[in-house]
Amino acid sequence: MEITDVRVTKLGVELEEPKRTSAGREFDFRPAAIVTVETDEGVTGIGEGYGPNPHVVETVVEEKYRPRLLGEDPRDRERLWDDMLILDTYWDRKGQGVAAASGVDMALWDLAGKYYDEPLYRLLGGDVGGEGSVEAYASDLFWDDPEVMAERAGGYADRGFSAVKAHLGRGLEADERRVEAMTEAIGDAHLMVDVNCGYERADALRVGKMLDRHGVYWYEEPLSPYDVEGHAHLRRKLDTPIATGENEYTKWGFRELFEAGAVDYAMPDAMRCGGITETKKICATAAAFNVTCTPHSYTTGVGLLATLHLLASTPNCEWLEFDVTEFPLLEAVYAEPLEVSDGRVSLPTTPGLGVELTEEVVDEYGIE
Repeated sequence: MEITDVRVTKLGVELEEPKRTSAGREFDFRPAAIVTVETDEGVTGIGEGYGPNPHVVETVVEEKYRPRLLGEDPRDRERLWDDMLILDTYWDRKGQGVAAASGVDMALWDLAGKYYDEPLYRLLGGDVGGEGSVEAYASDLFWDDPEVMAERAGGYADRGFSAVKAHLGRGLEADERRVEAMTEAIGDAHLMVDVNCGYERADALRVGKMLDRHGVYWYEEPLSPYDVEGHAHLRRKLDTPIATGENEYTKWGFRELFEAGAVDYAMPDAMRCGGITETKKICATAAAFNVTCTPHSYTTGVGLLATLHLLASTPNCEWLEFDVTEFPLLEAVYAEPLEVSDGRVSLPTTPGLGVELTEEVVDEYGIE
């Protein structure tokens, strides 16, 4: 079997209202870069490479990686990963080059599942929990008035989710008003707080102590991803666990976090940190440091299902990040509907990731 083509399809959705995070930041458009790998035996794999600009992913995949991949056996994933990333250590240690390779790697795994006629988690290690499903938290609840956030959080808890994640990061007093409102609304469910790298160390510590008082489940990305020691400092000073890593790349980047004692919940994102191949290695490295992994996922249904398969097949993983927002590029790419009940998501039964990219989806959401 040989690879005959590698290409990127750019998709995007205009949001009905802007989504607001920390420090006054917001966005009103969600783009996606979907990677397709074709073979001479008619088996096709689909993956997703994350990036704020899918045109960059398209250029890297089609101009840089495609010539190296044509004619290769798609089952040689480890060698092909090295061909994409180890040969270019000088240039692509982090960032969009790794994200683009992540999409290719994911497509190769999807292709393998289809070739061997197995859902991907079976190839990655099987159902380690033995329940046929994984526990999910509701993501994401974006910045809004306290009463609006509380109502939405309570609604997610009423749907059976045992944890809800909210975006804060606009000052101690404003954050606390929303924490108080949401914790009251969700009852016994957990509240996870994400501030999207919104604070410097002093303010992050003040907010962290407030989160301690309210029993928040975790404190996500309180600081810049460059400030590894700052995260370690917060972890020493706070009771609330530190979650971070969605903006880190490869096992070498995560090793720095682990060696510094900077994280309780490591959050590799398979769409950017090096794909499924590398995420499994990051999780194995985390296990050696007694760190729990909870992979980050805020992408299309392609990335969500890849994360689901990873989580289900990896012993030291907890919590599927499940997008509960109105985003049509989730269900539109599922090969079969996902079963979600009482905050648990059932494992797919279709071969590979369980996704498909139809002409209808491309016609409706494709961008130039």
